[in-house]
Amino acid sequence: MTELSVASQNAISAMLEMAPDSALAKLSVALRTTPGVKADWIRRRTVAEISARRMRTIAFGPLTALFRKRADGVRGLSFPAAILNGLWRRVCERQALLLAQAEDMTVGGGSIDPRLLDQLCVSAAAILRDEPGGVWPGLDPRTAEHVAACFDLAPLARAAMPMLDMWIGRADADSEASLRLMMRDAVRIREDAAPMMLEILFANIEDAALILRVISRVSGAGGEERFLADSELADFGERLFERVEEAGEALNEFHPGRDDSDEARQVASRLERAAGMMAQMELSLAFTPEGAWGARFQELKLRMGRALDGLLGLCPRMVDKALPMERVRIHGSMSRMAPVMDARTDGPLVEQARSAMLMLSASKAAAGVLGYAGQRAQLCETLEKRLLQYGDELIEALNAGEGSDEDHMARLVELCAGFLEQADAEVPARTLRRRLAAAQGATAAPSPQMA
Repeated sequence: MTELSVASQNAISAMLEMAPDSALAKLSVALRTTPGVKADWIRRRTVAEISARRMRTIAFGPLTALFRKRADGVRGLSFPAAILNGLWRRVCERQALLLAQAEDMTVGGGSIDPRLLDQLCVSAAAILRDEPGGVWPGLDPRTAEHVAACFDLAPLARAAMPMLDMWIGRADADSEASLRLMMRDAVRIREDAAPMMLEILFANIEDAALILRVISRVSGAGGEERFLADSELADFGERLFERVEEAGEALNEFHPGRDDSDEARQVASRLERAAGMMAQMELSLAFTPEGAWGARFQELKLRMGRALDGLLGLCPRMVDKALPMERVRIHGSMSRMAPVMDARTDGPLVEQARSAMLMLSASKAAAGVLGYAGQRAQLCETLEKRLLQYGDELIEALNAGEGSDEDHMARLVELCAGFLEQADAEVPARTLRRRLAAAQGATAAPSPQMA
């Protein structure tokens, strides 16, 4: 049998609906050169799904962001993606004529009349209230009403998007006035619209902490924490604190002696995001020592600063173990410390050093926010001198023909260069690699007698 059965078609369609956009794009490209009736059907269905999503994104506008979790992990209003898929199917069935008109408007690169798009959102809200079970089996009326309430605000949210960058940036008096006017219009639609509209804006802001600027400008409190912390909008600040505190706990629990590089990357990523949030919180909120948020913020900074300082203090010891030195005799009773030329370039000690140095590399922004920028810079300088000396001596040994395994010594130099990069010494790392390449070229060149 060459064609797909109805059951198979339905199953594949359901899978395509749940697939992420990136997967659909890759599948569409891969199927272009795949022969067969089945592959052709899947390709056409994939293209149709991509086209439908494009129109859905245009129609629902900023509300589509409410159907996915935030990438930064900060808590925010979100609904299951299955609701979005089912709702769009029902809108397509009920508003086929409107959608055809919208498609016609895009011919030749034209734009769709926003009023038509707003009609589609009004229809979506009605569908959610009239037949929630037809959108998604088991969708409870309370959740359906919550989603519908968001769609009631779709026209205002769509009109607000061009101003969002201004509201989270350097807003002037006119743009601040437009923000407050938009919020008043929202409250005229629904009495409880203010937090809901902020949730829609929040879902469309990549940097979570920037929502504080919007809240400050809506309230007219100028970032005064004592007002914001006690208002109905305080939950937005609490969400940021939650995420920063989680990053602080992860930092406190991390130890390169037991956690590998993958764990280090995860902790480092959370620390970088937390540092960005903390910096924005300080800019957006007028913290006071006696305020609940101000005291909490300072305590958090102290606790995270101590954890970071203790962690960075491990770096020199970890590097010393990964790149050990030994005493070698020079002449008679004279000796000096020199690199161990057969030291391992893998194994637990190297992995521990990599974890520690990865945290050092990722901590630059956090160290600045936490007040440890000076200590970190001094540590990087110390490590740079230590690593350069180690790498230089290895290259000198290579040039002198010392050591039994030149390839292994080259890997040790590369390990040094990698650590140098993580200690903010990119230029010395490049210089070390160039010297290594020159040394390897010299040792590989034939002698004059052999030429």
